[in-house]
Amino acid sequence: MSNKGLETKTHKMTEGNPLRTILLFAIPMILSNLFQQFYNVIDTIIVGKRLGTDALAAVGSASSITAVFVQLATGLALGGSIVIAQYFGAGKTEKIWQSMSTSVLFSAGVALVSTVAILAGAEPLLALVNTPEKIIGMGAGYLRFYFLGCVPIFVYNALNGVYVALGDSRTPLKFLVVSSVLNVLLDLFFIIGLQWGVVGAAIATAVSQFAAAVLAVKDIPKLLKEFGRGPDTPLFDKELLFTMLRFALPSALQQSIVSVGSVVVQATINSFGPAVIAGSAAAAKVVNLATAIPINYSNAYANYVGQNIGACKEERIRPGLVASIVSCGGLSLMLTAVFEIFPERIIRLFIEETEADIGQVIAVGTAYIRVVGAFLVVFSVFMLVKATFKGSGDMGWFILTTLLSFFIRLFLTVGFAHVVGVDIIWWAFCAGWTIALIVSIARYLQGGWRSKRITGPEDV
Repeated sequence: MSNKGLETKTHKMTEGNPLRTILLFAIPMILSNLFQQFYNVIDTIIVGKRLGTDALAAVGSASSITAVFVQLATGLALGGSIVIAQYFGAGKTEKIWQSMSTSVLFSAGVALVSTVAILAGAEPLLALVNTPEKIIGMGAGYLRFYFLGCVPIFVYNALNGVYVALGDSRTPLKFLVVSSVLNVLLDLFFIIGLQWGVVGAAIATAVSQFAAAVLAVKDIPKLLKEFGRGPDTPLFDKELLFTMLRFALPSALQQSIVSVGSVVVQATINSFGPAVIAGSAAAAKVVNLATAIPINYSNAYANYVGQNIGACKEERIRPGLVASIVSCGGLSLMLTAVFEIFPERIIRLFIEETEADIGQVIAVGTAYIRVVGAFLVVFSVFMLVKATFKGSGDMGWFILTTLLSFFIRLFLTVGFAHVVGVDIIWWAFCAGWTIALIVSIARYLQGGWRSKRITGPEDV
């Protein structure tokens, strides 16, 4: 079934200049995530400035747990996104509606189970990651109210995967702008106006996530109106789910392993006390803002790979990768300069100058930003090379390189932090990225990823 003549809210990436094609698709994705990271930064600034170091540390500890479930949502959404991108590239548009609804329903079910688990076990989880006793109560309150938005987070991620797969990166940007602005306004209202403390920050996030999910649910029929859907077609299809899970489960498992391991890393950080927790939490928000660019650029490039693999246009992939490395690497290099020149000023944005332990908080945050900032270009190239594996469906190597990077970080952190000092935690990021990049390049040049498509020439 051909896609010719379809309306243009969706976007084919199998034609045109690779740099222009990827860049135009990547920019809205980058802006979407930057808005999301921006409200996380504002949230952290408000908490640190208005509620103090202990509150900032409590949110930092809780965030290591919420990240596990956010990554799980992302991993599940990836399965639907890869399948839909390849079907779209191959012209098998009759599969798209059912793929979308199957992905959303399954993700929502997983989110419900996750919510129940957190509501029942917030305190034990925080204790498990060495959260200081005096901030466990605040952390547990934050977790429970944050997870009121768990189902919307999973649903939104599943629908965002559909938009990305079909080449529409502008519409999710609109949703994230609305959600981000709403989150900041609610932060100010709940924390400063109503004085609800860290619970207010969690409620603001939950409400804003719900708003983004509602907007996506209402809009998705407009995106899919050009694709056929039979009146008797079921919303949930087991065969399609199994196809998605072929990609989603390995990715979700990998994301979960990384996230659980990140909780172990957070536990190591927590063992150094509230000042170190606060400094690293502030720096992490800034680093996440910077890494959002290569992460989202690589997602755009992965979709480009998926559509071209589906359309049997593999010759377009290498020029797309080279163009992406040049453009994304250049952006990362500019951020490196900012991190190296202004690290202390950046950290001071997050903390109240009257805090007794401000010197240690600033020292920890500044070291974190400087070390990781120096390797942002390495991270960018690593994300782009392994995105080739994700887009083509070569999930084994995508997961292997991700886990390699992570386990190097975990080994160095847990094994040496209390021997050589807390700074090894930041250097561990860089060692993991560098070694995993070398392995990724070797796999890319070997070319085995080319044979992993779910469609063939007969589908085009």
